[in-house]
Amino acid sequence: MLSFIKSLRGFSSKTPTPILEPKAEEEESSFLTRLPPEIRILIYKLVFGRDTIHLLHNKGRISHIRTPLRSRTKSNEFNYIDAPFSGQKPQISCLLLTCRQIHEEAAPLFYSTPVFRVALQETWNLFAKVIGPENLSHVRSLRAPAHLQALSSFGVASSNNSQPKAAPMLWASAVGSYKDEERNAYDEFCDILATKMYGLKDLMLVLVSLPKGQARSLEAEWHCPFQKLRGLRKFSLEIRNETDAEAEDTKVLVKFLTEAVCTQRDEGVVHQ
Repeated sequence: MLSFIKSLRGFSSKTPTPILEPKAEEEESSFLTRLPPEIRILIYKLVFGRDTIHLLHNKGRISHIRTPLRSRTKSNEFNYIDAPFSGQKPQISCLLLTCRQIHEEAAPLFYSTPVFRVALQETWNLFAKVIGPENLSHVRSLRAPAHLQALSSFGVASSNNSQPKAAPMLWASAVGSYKDEERNAYDEFCDILATKMYGLKDLMLVLVSLPKGQARSLEAEWHCPFQKLRGLRKFSLEIRNETDAEAEDTKVLVKFLTEAVCTQRDEGVVHQ
């Protein structure tokens, strides 16, 4: 019944703190519940805002940096929350702990409104476990890395010749291949996107570079798992190397992937 509240408090510790049943007077918020539902929804949207939430993790502990849109703040300040759902600091997530009714109404907006961003796929894998499948299905926007190295130990040249050339991308690449746990994390990440994030609409994959050759091929192995995604409205690749990003074969690949992942889901697996 209080699984979501447990997950919120579990952010602050690798071992979640036991949760006591709320007192009777905590079961509803006498102020918010008196307002019309449409007004409450507007309040939730204003409180949560469309910020970017940068998720971090260290030894099983999740923290985040919330970066407000410039329209929501006069300066470029941001809030760093080491224990985002700690009762010691008033945070916007505390609204979800007001009462069950408010939680049920606000939780979908809490996850669907912001843009989530991670620097490591392992961070998203952990976050997905913490919040649970129902809340995960509400996530609409995600920015995450797609590491070419997860597929092999190859080193290929980017367009500015800053990296050495080497072998094609193959899972079975012999010498110096990535550790099993790193490949497992990659597989898990792709599986979460394709089979659990039914509400995902906007996905950006981030690459440091996209070397010319096999990496930009429509059959390249690094992007094959992402082709299982369906139902997106927007897909993009953020490539830090400008030369690689502007290459014609890169644009062809982006168009190919966009057409694949923006295909409508089969009716039997559509989730709202």
